[in-house]
Amino acid sequence: MVIKIDLEKAYDKVRWDFLEQTLDAFNFPRQLINLIMHCVTSSSPQILWNGMALPPLKPKCGLRQGDPLSPYLFVLCMERLSHIIEAAVRERNWQPIQPCREGPKFSHLFFADDLIFFTKASHDNARKIKLILDSFCTHSGLLVNKHKSKIFFSKNVGNRRKRDLANCLEMSSTNNIGKYLGVPRLHERVKTSTFKEVIDRILSKLSSWKARWLNLAGRTTLIQSVTLAIPAYAMQTSWLPTSVCNRIDRINHTFLWGGEEGAKRKIHLVKWDTVTKGKKEGGLGIKDSRDEMIWTTAPSTLNVLLSDDVI
Repeated sequence: MVIKIDLEKAYDKVRWDFLEQTLDAFNFPRQLINLIMHCVTSSSPQILWNGMALPPLKPKCGLRQGDPLSPYLFVLCMERLSHIIEAAVRERNWQPIQPCREGPKFSHLFFADDLIFFTKASHDNARKIKLILDSFCTHSGLLVNKHKSKIFFSKNVGNRRKRDLANCLEMSSTNNIGKYLGVPRLHERVKTSTFKEVIDRILSKLSSWKARWLNLAGRTTLIQSVTLAIPAYAMQTSWLPTSVCNRIDRINHTFLWGGEEGAKRKIHLVKWDTVTKGKKEGGLGIKDSRDEMIWTTAPSTLNVLLSDDVI
């Protein structure tokens, strides 16, 4: 089973004593710890009420969002949870997932407050996960949003066991674990509709620009820096269907020559194969979506791990 954990207002709930213990556990010098804690605890926000500032408030926990130091401190705090999980795996109290016989074992993936747990669907593992989460939340001040946290089960898990494990973890099961770091986790065959959001984002960007008010150089720059950058993130973890790449190229081609989606097609002065050539070869340097995908796409361990062939 795969458990996606949602933390409630993670930055706002970090306890300061837990943060200080974390810095000390990672052997930060005491002088630096005192300096960091002074930066964290010295904030005093004020509320404007009818144009007048109320007396300053004195927070007792939390990290200020927007502070360049806060992400580093939060990652250190979450690293303690990672160490707890690794200790449980070493003690064989947590059974991770192994996609193949000689492959690596996966127990968790963390990126800031985006947490995903991997384990075998057993009552012992579920109880251990709940114990670890409850203990960590008690010490850190963080709180798991059990309404937004979801459990994705393998097809080999029976309905009765699904209900029992979901009740044990006090979370609901789901057939689609949603997105992780902005990328959909795929559980079925990839279709054109899977990446509809990528096309919609490109169209929404272009709809706010009037191609007829921009010259050719301006339209070329916008395509290179914006519309080609939007699908690049999805290409790093997924192989986009040919139809999606062709649609992106058609949109860029139409916008390049001053046209708009759904409007009457304008004359294209140069064919697309010439446009996608390098500037030294007489083109505009705009990359073809399929060629860009070949250079960008890398094998994603998480996609393999969440495929139907593994789980």
